Amino acid sequence: MSFIEKNYKKFLIISISIFVIFVGIILFNYFKYGYIINKSITISGGYVTLINNNYHITNTEIQNVLNQMNITDYVLYNTPNIIYIESEKQINETLLINLLNQDYNIKLLPTDISIQQYSSLVGNLIFNQFLFFVILAMILTAFIIFIAFRASKITLNIISTILFDVIGLLAILSITKYPIGANGFIGMLMILGFAIDNNVVLSTNIVKEKDKPFIERVRMSFRVGMLMEIIALYTLLLLYFIVPEPSVDEFAFVLSVAIILDLLYYLIGNIPLYKYFEVKKEQES
Repeated sequence: MSFIEKNYKKFLIISISIFVIFVGIILFNYFKYGYIINKSITISGGYVTLINNNYHITNTEIQNVLNQMNITDYVLYNTPNIIYIESEKQINETLLINLLNQDYNIKLLPTDISIQQYSSLVGNLIFNQFLFFVILAMILTAFIIFIAFRASKITLNIISTILFDVIGLLAILSITKYPIGANGFIGMLMILGFAIDNNVVLSTNIVKEKDKPFIERVRMSFRVGMLMEIIALYTLLLLYFIVPEPSVDEFAFVLSVAIILDLLYYLIGNIPLYKYFEVKKEQES
């Protein structure tokens, strides 16, 4: 903590540089590919074919059959009991069953396969609502924090945290091309709560405990904020690696990355920024 306090200007430059890199990644992917994040079929629209995996069908067998059907644009993943195939066009389930049974001697029945269709209209509505809620949350947060503390510096710090977390998350998702659906957007919205909670605890101690040294005020909030986020991160990682459910994995992955970003900015952005404001105030007085 004392190292951050002594080198707060360097850490501010580092945090700004990382933010600029995140923005650059997002812009690069947008202009090169035409999109920022890879939206899953549940958002972009398409079909999900579910196959009963009690027959122990392997991914390789599914891929070989799909190649025979001239289907190349798809996403394949599975759980212990179900195989999922996401595709823009509907798969001919009768042909799929016949090829699997013929090539691999599997007695697959029509009742073992079901197809779910997702509308792009609903997906776009979810995506647009997410952007609306993020902007609305930032405006309401800025207003409420300003009313509560009467300090524009605290408001600026909280808004900068939300921007860093959201932009950083979008940049990482853009690089990894991880397909995001409705559960992923819910995870993105939840990070707003972590960002605001941590900053409220930090700002409360810094503003109201002025008689104590800066580093001591930071340590008071650091224990609470870090403990909360580390426990949440530990739980999410357990969910990701233990629960074999794609929707749960998606939620856990998105929120885990966002929490790691929030922890990073807490150290290289929040604390140095509060220190900068305090030093500036002392110089002015």
